[in-house]
Amino acid sequence: MKTKVIMVRHGETEWNVLCKFLGSVDLPLNEKGRRQAGYAKEALKEEPIDVIYSSPMKRAYETGEIIRGDRALPVRTDDGLREICCGAWEGLDGNEVEEKYPGQIALWGSRPEEIRIEGGDTFQEVSERITDAFWRIVNENRGKTILITSHMICLTLLMMRFEERAVNELWEVKPIGNAALNIVEVSEDDKVEITAWSDDSFVPEEDRKGSALVAGRNYAEE
Repeated sequence: MKTKVIMVRHGETEWNVLCKFLGSVDLPLNEKGRRQAGYAKEALKEEPIDVIYSSPMKRAYETGEIIRGDRALPVRTDDGLREICCGAWEGLDGNEVEEKYPGQIALWGSRPEEIRIEGGDTFQEVSERITDAFWRIVNENRGKTILITSHMICLTLLMMRFEERAVNELWEVKPIGNAALNIVEVSEDDKVEITAWSDDSFVPEEDRKGSALVAGRNYAEE
């Protein structure tokens, strides 16, 4: 029997709008982010979800609560699902990082495998952490439909693992938008089939704008 895992990126926060490095800063959803989570709830209303797991961070947990709706299920937190910690860069936009740490934004964008942010995680560490969390959750819930609410970078790195892509290919794959669905099916012998990658087709175009911006790769409009 296959295990279905539906992974949803959290809705928008104010720092997403400003293209600031957010990482481990625990901001809630903004109004648009709650709407986006509501669209995901509607898209998944017929889905027979058995268990829900979330990053412990407010923006992901609130997204999980909204999607849960009136299902009589707890939203369980797993620290392995939290976002990359950006250390000294958190709260800064790309221009501010470049001013303080010249050349680092170029490295972030061209060779992410080599970046070492002061006080932060490496992409490889996040890739290993989210992968461990994924398999732990799957192994505890074989044959079920699992909902996971998490974050852009860690979900992208996980999906890349399934395609056996290197960390340095991070910016070459489709970016995961706010409230977008990433769906995989896991066979009994642990083969993973991707059936959706950043599907946000259910989000109205107006609320999809800017939903895949990345700090250090995109810049807020002046």
